[in-house]
Amino acid sequence: MTTATTGSASVLTRLSTVLAPLAGLVLVLVLAAVTTPQMYTPDVVRIVLFQVGIIGIAALGQTLVLLTGGIDLSISGAMAMTSVVLAVTTGGSDGRLVAGVLLSLAAGLAVGLLNGGLVVLRGVPPFVATFASLVLVQGVVIAWTGGAPSGRIPAGLSWLGQGRVLGQVPVPVVVFALLALAALVVLERTTAGRRVYATGFNPDAARLSGVRPGLVVVGCYVASSLLGVVAGMVNASYIGYVDAALVRSLNLDSIAAAVIGGVALTGGRGRVGNTLLGTVMLAVLLTWLIQLGAGAGARLVVSGAVIVLAVFMQGRPVRIPRITAREKDTT
Repeated sequence: MTTATTGSASVLTRLSTVLAPLAGLVLVLVLAAVTTPQMYTPDVVRIVLFQVGIIGIAALGQTLVLLTGGIDLSISGAMAMTSVVLAVTTGGSDGRLVAGVLLSLAAGLAVGLLNGGLVVLRGVPPFVATFASLVLVQGVVIAWTGGAPSGRIPAGLSWLGQGRVLGQVPVPVVVFALLALAALVVLERTTAGRRVYATGFNPDAARLSGVRPGLVVVGCYVASSLLGVVAGMVNASYIGYVDAALVRSLNLDSIAAAVIGGVALTGGRGRVGNTLLGTVMLAVLLTWLIQLGAGAGARLVVSGAVIVLAVFMQGRPVRIPRITAREKDTT
């Protein structure tokens, strides 16, 4: 296949990863307008933006890990752990808020290092390593809470989950936008970003080029856990207490947002813009289901279905017909 043909295939592949989630978003918006006109009221739009914020922050971390060919199933654990650390450290007092935030970040760093260490140093499959971390963290959370809502989050942090910019825009979506911009710059404009893509695309070739794939993988798992901590702070400051049950779907949602947007599960392919599109589409879809009165089970079914569909679409490469010499002569 010629260079021009390969380039055309690459362009078409990129276009398909952008157009597919856009088409899905337009379809959902049209269906919502027909079935639930209240979707377009200011209050519901703010709910959508809040969902974009909290899902998007977690999805950014998932994107980094997916680009290296891994997966992070411990994000919801990091979120739940954050709320517990905040509640235990501060006792609901604003005076201890800084210490609570720092300890939450330290705990997230520990979870990220554990995930990265298991994957890189012990060769544990990412699915198994991160699921083990999730079970470990959830066990600690359940042991402390007794499986019921408990604790109190300092009121001084409430702006992060409940605040609005310009009186209308939820703070979580602004935080997501800033983090997405930072991730975009790092992945697209820095050597570190190129190393992430190289590691996910071909770790052996990356190693021969002077890249240390193990260090890159650990760094991405640490970043994912720290972003999970930020998402946990947003969630905890919004509800004001500890409830691990409210973040259990974030593992699936973060994966769905990235994969729907076009980030490959096999690593090395995808961009922050893809995750942004997938996040918006998923947030609109989940909010629409809520407006329709669908329960948690229906939301899980839909999230799982869109992941399967996205993976199926990714597995169908764009085929460019090869032009033979005889066909060239006849044109």
